[in-house]
Amino acid sequence: MTNLETQEPEQPVPSAPAPGGSPDASPKRPKKKSKDWKALASTGTLLAFGVMVVILLYAFVYRNFIDPPVEPEVIHAGKAHVIQLDVLNGTGTAKLGQRFTNYLRARGFDVVEMGNYKDPDVQLTRVIDRAGNLQAAEQVAQALGVPKERVVQEIDRHAYLDVTVVIGKDFRSLKPMQ
Repeated sequence: MTNLETQEPEQPVPSAPAPGGSPDASPKRPKKKSKDWKALASTGTLLAFGVMVVILLYAFVYRNFIDPPVEPEVIHAGKAHVIQLDVLNGTGTAKLGQRFTNYLRARGFDVVEMGNYKDPDVQLTRVIDRAGNLQAAEQVAQALGVPKERVVQEIDRHAYLDVTVVIGKDFRSLKPMQ
C-alpha cells in the first residue's frame, strides 16, 4: 500500500462560529415571505374594501329612501320659488338660532332673518306659515324633523316671509342637532 491509500479522507475544517452563536450552528438564511402572509394581506384589503362598500351603500339608502332631502322650493304661480323664512330662538340657549340657520341654508332654504323670540321659554318647536302656503311650512318642518302637528298658520301679509321657525326646548331631538 502506498501512502495515499492509507491516508484518511480529509475532514472539513470547522469555520469560526458566528459571534454569539454555537460552533454547530449553520449559517442563517434570509427568510422569505410566506404565502400565508400574502393571503392574509389580501384578505385584509378585501375586508377593508367590503366595509367601505357597506358604509357607502348604507349612506345611499339612508339619504335617498329613509331620510330623503327636502326641496327648498315650492311652486308659486307656476314658478319655482325658494322658501324664505326667519329663525327665532325661543330657548335662551346661545348660538342655537345660528346653528338652525346654517343647517337650513346648507339645504338651500333662504333664511333672511335670525333672532330671539319674544318668549325665551318655548317648550316645543313650531313652524308658522306666514304667506298662506302651508306646503312651504310643511317642507321646512320636514327638513327640521318637526312633526306636522306643530305646523300652524298665522298669515301676515306685511311679513315678506313664507315661514317662521320658533325653536323650542325640544331642539335636541331635531335634525340640526344630530
